[in-house]
Amino acid sequence: MTQFADSRTLIIFDVDGTLVDAHPLDNGCFDRAFQEVAGMALPEDMWSQFEELTGQSVIHQALGKAWPDLAGTEMRVKNSFLEKLRRGVEADGKAIRAYPGAIEFLYALRKNPVFGVAIATGCWRETAHFKLTSAGFDFADIPFACTSDRYSRAEIITLAAERAGWPVERAIYVGDGLWDLRATRQLGIPFIGVGRRIEALRKAGAKHTLEVFEPDAFARVIGEIRARN
Repeated sequence: MTQFADSRTLIIFDVDGTLVDAHPLDNGCFDRAFQEVAGMALPEDMWSQFEELTGQSVIHQALGKAWPDLAGTEMRVKNSFLEKLRRGVEADGKAIRAYPGAIEFLYALRKNPVFGVAIATGCWRETAHFKLTSAGFDFADIPFACTSDRYSRAEIITLAAERAGWPVERAIYVGDGLWDLRATRQLGIPFIGVGRRIEALRKAGAKHTLEVFEPDAFARVIGEIRARN
């Protein structure tokens, strides 16, 4: 990766589906937590219908601004979600795991002076930290932003860049969802698609995808991005 020493770049990573594979525990715990607290199920089509897909935004969109004590409801959903994740990991120590090669790749990237590293996730701080810790990541000194800080994913990405000391215009976001792709389009920054949804991301127009966390594959994608810019 040292061949890119002429142009330093901030690489910002999503968590769920990107660094961490918690499927299917994650979605099931979130759905049950929301239903127990709010007394209703989340809309089945929310993944395609909601404009924003972060922990905070999903609850606000599902319940509406008129919902009494919206902030309190969000906190109770978050706490219930975290407790269910903990129980899931207690029952199955492999229920939350790192994507193959992700821990080693992140470590190598952090040691490389060519790149800065940050994390921007639609999870709440507590749930994201739990999942990263459970998956075996050492992230204590990585600049971090989440839905506990901001409502929209574009705002979260921007804040992560600020906390890393970089302008967001010099960032590349690595994520797995169509909502990640939308956020990068809003910001006008490059996107690298990873995870289970690569084909869907390609169909949606994602120009750069990374099938494995491996230095040569990453170098190829970075080269493609720089050739376009």
